Amino acid sequence: MILPTVRNVNKGKRRKKKHHFKVGDFVAIKWIGEKQIGVIDELEYTKDKIAAYKVRSITCIGCSYSGLELDDPNDPYCYVSSILSKSLSDGEIRRIKAYENERIKQRSTGQQIKAKQQPVGATRKRNSNITGLKEAIDKQKDFVNGKMFW
Repeated sequence: MILPTVRNVNKGKRRKKKHHFKVGDFVAIKWIGEKQIGVIDELEYTKDKIAAYKVRSITCIGCSYSGLELDDPNDPYCYVSSILSKSLSDGEIRRIKAYENERIKQRSTGQQIKAKQQPVGATRKRNSNITGLKEAIDKQKDFVNGKMFW
């Protein structure tokens, strides 16, 4: 007798994962298709007793994500990625440490971190003397209106 093949044996049965990261660890978050770096603020647990993290983002200053699980199979859009966290580059780690040092300094003086303004680029002014554009527009208008068709 041939037994039927069974697919998705563990579907709907999520294991209670132990947490891999501690408070203050540097992690990478997969957030809607992009990688963000951050620091774990606190360890939380969901109602199902699954480990979740509250993460403060450094890529997007001022954002704090709570309830992010480790490699969450149910939520492919936002979770703490163990693979991306292991592969943080030296430049990203230096960026996190510089941000944390600046945050500690400002906390000790009682100031809050403000988001840096983007540099204002040179504003473009419209040039009224665009060569050939006005003539091309007039030719199209004449063609549409039936003037100078042949």
